[in-house]
Amino acid sequence: MKKPTSLSCLVTTLSLLVTVPAWGEGKADLSRLVVIGDSLSAGYQNGSLLGTQQVNGYASLIAAQKGVPLTLPLIAGPGIPNVLQLISPGPPPIMAPAPGSSTGRVDPFTQAANLAVPGADVRNTLNTRPDLAFDDLTDLVLGLPGLLQGISRSQVEWAEALQPTTLIVWIGNGDALNAALAADPAALTPLEDFRADYASMLDRLAATGAALVLGTIPDVTVIPYLTTAADVAAMAGLPLAVAGPVLGIGQGDYVTPDALPLILAILGGSAPGPLPENVVLTASEAAAVSAAVGSYNEFIATQAALKGAALADVNGLTSRIQSHGYVAGGQRLTTRFLGGMFSLDGIHPTNTGYAIIANEFIRALNTTFAAGIPPVNVEHVKEADPLVLPGAGHPAYALGAITPAQASSLRAVLAH
Repeated sequence: MKKPTSLSCLVTTLSLLVTVPAWGEGKADLSRLVVIGDSLSAGYQNGSLLGTQQVNGYASLIAAQKGVPLTLPLIAGPGIPNVLQLISPGPPPIMAPAPGSSTGRVDPFTQAANLAVPGADVRNTLNTRPDLAFDDLTDLVLGLPGLLQGISRSQVEWAEALQPTTLIVWIGNGDALNAALAADPAALTPLEDFRADYASMLDRLAATGAALVLGTIPDVTVIPYLTTAADVAAMAGLPLAVAGPVLGIGQGDYVTPDALPLILAILGGSAPGPLPENVVLTASEAAAVSAAVGSYNEFIATQAALKGAALADVNGLTSRIQSHGYVAGGQRLTTRFLGGMFSLDGIHPTNTGYAIIANEFIRALNTTFAAGIPPVNVEHVKEADPLVLPGAGHPAYALGAITPAQASSLRAVLAH
């Protein structure tokens, strides 16, 4: 993958070669803000779409900082799926889903402006519409109140109908995330398909006349849903040179949560090694996934320049945090599990993580459109964040935090 500096240079070079449309000049009008995206833009957290968490998403923070409305498709507690709760930080951490069942939309008669659907990929924004079955989050996010009036629209179709003045478009994580969830690069969206779908989506959104704000895709190998081979060996109290050959893993490899019971059985002598391929993302496979994300992001950057869009480099941001952490209120937050950046599902940010991402989008808006949006006070958010624990920066290991059952629940929502 290209370094963030290379991506920034590409954006700068391309913006000198194109003419920015008239709507991209001057201050952005966020009075009718609309959001296109996946679980990251929906404010998904702790394995759930839940109203009390959705309000902490990055897009809601941007709207609040600007003082403009952003109507959300709020989901009643305990969320869909049931939100994960931290019982004990451990080590090892112990989590369990909240009891009960959700009644769905808090207000089924309000049209949402945040159209992001957990599990969506780029193609889904164009073609995936809700139906009256009301058996998934597409139906709950996009189907109400429209289906009550016989209207069924995709994300892009709703964006066109809502006549936005500004569109935040952060989509593509779903095109890469499946490779991490399945430990298989074959689950990546082919690059040519990604380019064709993204260009088609953006052409239609640009035709609305709205100012566009795009986000790059984080490297999915950063997420603590995946555990490194080095951490597996450390938890076993063995050098990787000893534990690795038994488990069939080596330096640079990752394992999924489904590997946990198998690792315990193999190292305990009750099952033979090595680990099966479907729970291991090898170093070479991880490199292929990272390279694909880099190619996706190069295309997003090119499209941003061609459309006169602001570009939030979330990939560069998460890479910097992975390497150096993020200091807030005297704590160095990390991308490790319970390190302060990621919530209990090991995929989606904490309140603090979303605040940091919001500031990256705000920076892009202010730089490109002179939007005049004040940044979010990350230290203030961090102080109230229940998942930034006193020990953040020295967190428990991820392995064992997410059970195979919880991983299966995540895949059911996020994979396609």
